[in-house]
Amino acid sequence: MDYTKISEKLIETLELKGKPVAISLLKREIDIPDDLQKIEIPRRYCQMLQDARFDDKVTFATMDEHACKGGAAAIGLQDYPDKIKSGELYFDKLGKEISLSVAKRVVDNMPRPAPGSTVATIVAPLDNTPTRPDVIIVIGNTLVARRIAHSVIYRRGGRMTANFAGIQSTCADATGSPYTTGEVNISIGCDGAAKNAGLKDDEMVIGIPEEQLEDITNILEMKAGTWNDWMRS
Repeated sequence: MDYTKISEKLIETLELKGKPVAISLLKREIDIPDDLQKIEIPRRYCQMLQDARFDDKVTFATMDEHACKGGAAAIGLQDYPDKIKSGELYFDKLGKEISLSVAKRVVDNMPRPAPGSTVATIVAPLDNTPTRPDVIIVIGNTLVARRIAHSVIYRRGGRMTANFAGIQSTCADATGSPYTTGEVNISIGCDGAAKNAGLKDDEMVIGIPEEQLEDITNILEMKAGTWNDWMRS
């Protein structure tokens, strides 16, 4: 698959600000490219995404290089720390839920790979990914999410089902969910990604399983212009 061409097509058809981002959740050390160097200063996963999206950076990291352990857990590098696992972070510190038990239920339902199943991550612009990615993340406005949803149901019919909590949008919603389900997921973003990585108030985060990427891109190339012309006429 020519990821450079696919990236160019997605940028053009979706009128993206920044590039699509390729995510590789490596399961075996033998799959780590020899020429990659781990980052020296730990970064949050959502920050790594923005680094790739806007600055063309390729970030290779193990668990120790992930500054946000909640994000690391959502992509399979470890289990959730006790304060997240119990719901304490979202109830006591952030006040996101009405009780500790409700907060725990939110965490228990976060989609994610098994703890420890990921040994390292590579976050890269799609046009410069050093490995075949597992998930591609596209960040854009509501129309971007709508066009991707249209491309998903174009051949398959039915309806899109978005799984999100407004918490852990880039890691659990847009990576853990498509990785574990094999389905595209759309997230409304989260306060953490906004605060720490500059996610805009009008931006949504869409995770696409790699195996669906080519078909979705081809449909967008074929139909998005027509859809936009009709909408704007």
